[in-house]
Amino acid sequence: MATSSESFSHGVHNEKACDLLELTHNFPDWTITTAFYASLHFVTSKIFPLKYKVKDIKMEFENLEDFQKFKNYGQAQRHQLLKDLVGEHCDLIASKYEWLLSSSWNARYHSHRHPVEIVNKAVSYMKDIKKYCSPASANISKR
Repeated sequence: MATSSESFSHGVHNEKACDLLELTHNFPDWTITTAFYASLHFVTSKIFPLKYKVKDIKMEFENLEDFQKFKNYGQAQRHQLLKDLVGEHCDLIASKYEWLLSSSWNARYHSHRHPVEIVNKAVSYMKDIKKYCSPASANISKR
């Protein structure tokens, strides 16, 4: 289970792959997909550890996997759970994250052809999400 800094680092790793793919202009589907997965790791690093309160009981979850088990979400529901958490804790970039989630799903399972404008938008959104989630950023507080 990744720590917050490990998760951000994994996002940077995926961002580098995205940047390389973007340079070739040959793999728009994978450019969009890696932009999404970089963003997934960036938002995970921003949200976790997560302080969570149930009635009068305060809990803290170190990572998404532990929170997913607690919420009893199946493996297939992990993306929905994270999307909900982004909406709750990262409202300034939530719409960009949702767009990337949807676009990467389409890129992986429906079409590998995408216009350059869509690819550029995916990369731009990923860069915005990275900036928002950067450890140096203080635009949300951990709850």
